[in-house]
Amino acid sequence: MKKRKSSKVSLGDVARAAGISKTCVGYALQNRPGVSKITRERVLRIAKRLGYAPDARMTVLMESVRGAKSKELLPIAWLNTTIEKDAWQKYKFHTPLIEGARERALELGYRIEEIWTRERGMTMQRISQILWQRGIEGVIVTHPAKHLRLKWDHQACVSLGGNLLAPRLHQVIGDMNFNLLLALKVLRRHGYRRIGICLPEQVIWFAHREIRSIAYHFVATAAKSDRVPPLFYKGENEADLLDSEKQVQAWVFRHRPDVVVGTSSRLRNWVKATGARVPEDVGIVHLAVDDDLPDWAGIHSNRREMGATAAEWVISLVQNHRFGVPKIGLNMLVRGSWQPGWTLLIPKGK
Repeated sequence: MKKRKSSKVSLGDVARAAGISKTCVGYALQNRPGVSKITRERVLRIAKRLGYAPDARMTVLMESVRGAKSKELLPIAWLNTTIEKDAWQKYKFHTPLIEGARERALELGYRIEEIWTRERGMTMQRISQILWQRGIEGVIVTHPAKHLRLKWDHQACVSLGGNLLAPRLHQVIGDMNFNLLLALKVLRRHGYRRIGICLPEQVIWFAHREIRSIAYHFVATAAKSDRVPPLFYKGENEADLLDSEKQVQAWVFRHRPDVVVGTSSRLRNWVKATGARVPEDVGIVHLAVDDDLPDWAGIHSNRREMGATAAEWVISLVQNHRFGVPKIGLNMLVRGSWQPGWTLLIPKGK
């Protein structure tokens, strides 16, 4: 009896149909450098017409072989777009992000290589050259960058935080909307009635404006005697700081909230300046306590997990040769968890 011939289309079949080598076909299918855009598109059309599909088992095997041959950790770029070069090491609200990325990258055989975009003489063209020369295929873009004009064709990219407007990369961001709802739910459960939401205006951008709707809906559905209008103040840049402090203090004086929910570490001093005691008269709940405010009540936003997720995602894109700006940018939302602390009085038995 004749053995039935397999109908599986091989890499060689695609190469013969395209009239080029198997190596060239492999590079085109994996979106690797060295193949023109026209050739890549032609190979993809032929592969699709023939019904070619890669062997997943072989892909896993080859990745393990490459890993066994090279013991050196592969680089992933961490684009530091802050004004201060050492911001990711200096500030405790930043460090969990890069530490989480480093830890996860190391587990996967990679290392984080920081590149400061504001270095003297650094341009977008220069950064693209550095990435190419160092063989860096994966890039994590960090806040506060809003626009980056790099040559993205040979990089797998993920942005960390919701600042980046162009290009629209895949994003890993904290779920501010969920975190606010969780904080409000916990406060209601503990018996707080006059809950004041006090946030800087830039938070609205991070949460895609939904957080404003959540705040106003919360107030609208509360009993009339419990309603405290939300405050969205200017911000905490040096130019706005004094105005923001005055706004918050006037708001506390006028509306007398039992507890203030916000994202500023200055809230404690701003509230105390009104003559109120924290937490006896006014409690404070912070929406991102993490490493910089570990003894405050609020939401642990899991920044280490955010950094780890960004690293894992970009490494996955590299390994699957998903380079360039994605046609559809996806968002990965990381939810926070409640953390008790001294800034909030919890009645006994609660």
